[in-house]
Amino acid sequence: MNFWKKLAYSFGSMGAGLPENAFTAWALYLYVDKLGFPQQLFATAMLIYTIWNCINDPLFGYWSDRTHTRWGRRIPYIVLGTLPLALAFYLIWVPPTGISTSALFWYYLAVIFAYDGFYTIVIINWTSLYPETFSTTSDRSTVNAWRQAIGILGAMAGLAATPLIVAKLGWRGMGIIFGAITAISIFVSLLGSKENLHAPGEPLPLGPAIKNTLANKSFLTFVMFNLFVNSVIVLVPQVIPFFAKYVLLISDSQSSLIMAPIFIVAIITQIFWSKVVIRKGVRTTAIIACILFGLTLLPLGLVRTMPQAITCFAIVGIGLGALLLVGDIMVADICDEDYLKTHTRREGMFYGVNALIIRMSVAISAGTISFVQTITKYKPVADPTLMAPTAVIGFRFLVSVVPAALIGVGLIFVFFYPLYGKRLERVKEKCTLAAQLNTAADTPIPQQEVIIL
Repeated sequence: MNFWKKLAYSFGSMGAGLPENAFTAWALYLYVDKLGFPQQLFATAMLIYTIWNCINDPLFGYWSDRTHTRWGRRIPYIVLGTLPLALAFYLIWVPPTGISTSALFWYYLAVIFAYDGFYTIVIINWTSLYPETFSTTSDRSTVNAWRQAIGILGAMAGLAATPLIVAKLGWRGMGIIFGAITAISIFVSLLGSKENLHAPGEPLPLGPAIKNTLANKSFLTFVMFNLFVNSVIVLVPQVIPFFAKYVLLISDSQSSLIMAPIFIVAIITQIFWSKVVIRKGVRTTAIIACILFGLTLLPLGLVRTMPQAITCFAIVGIGLGALLLVGDIMVADICDEDYLKTHTRREGMFYGVNALIIRMSVAISAGTISFVQTITKYKPVADPTLMAPTAVIGFRFLVSVVPAALIGVGLIFVFFYPLYGKRLERVKEKCTLAAQLNTAADTPIPQQEVIIL
């Protein structure tokens, strides 16, 4: 596949990263700090939202695996779900005014249910195209570097550009602009997508599909590692607006200046980390990244000025760049290994269960922030200098010690990840052989032709 098609496919990362980062970082701030929505009700809504995730992620992935149309299994869902996704995202930022707290709760719950449902339908299918479209470690590393670089730009826009746009155009204007960019970038990604219209093997029934997924040791160790990494990736941006306002005593628009360096550095390091993956392997890269990321988070709890914060966040971006890169490569390798065992491609189920687990990071983050804010006696105040000293200390812990501890737990799981070295080489060799047999016959290979691990 040529460079332009690889780049086109990678643009889907903008549609995945932009709305999700804007939602995870700024919905809490809008509803709790600006609208005065009770923190406990917000955490309750996010808990219910997480239960919805537990249902829709694997279920939509399973449906995708079992879908057969003349246009493929994944692409029809992407085409039909993109515009509703953009609309649901917009509705998050335009809650009705003058309604009761109870009505606002139900409104918020309804729109995030719609947003997450369409986000899952579109993004699960877009990510499921990745292992099938790019089969070698070299291609996967290169394309994922592009994906993550573009995704980071989307994250930067969602996190750092949001207060700038809101200051000029309001929350409604931000919702319109980001919703349009989301839809356009996803449609562009279809120009570089490739799908096998004759998917090999018969899809597994739902019970065996879930059982085989949860019994896969490579997947279980990866997904637990990914859960704790994503808990940090969700938690830190959510805390930054509070950290900027009440610790550094800077404005909402200035908070984007301390968010930007972490993502700029993460983009710059993508090419470096992709070469590390090719030379050292994805597991070793993940271990190095966890150690580096965790250690560089700790100094954030001590910063007192904006220049100090910018410097520390820039250093944190080095390790973040690697952690953003390795996840999808690991899932693609796991899908290849599973194919040799089950004789069917089940990217939808793996990405669905992975999404289910990592979406739990939203609840972990919301629950952690709520707990710390409660015990440190946080209450919104008009004058940031009047914030309770205990709450200020709480925000310092939330950007340093707490995320470093979560990364430490993730590091333990990645140490037990088994799909690397000679085992991974055997998987690649057998998948290459299976692909050659499929190409020669132009039909799915029979099960007895597949060498089981």
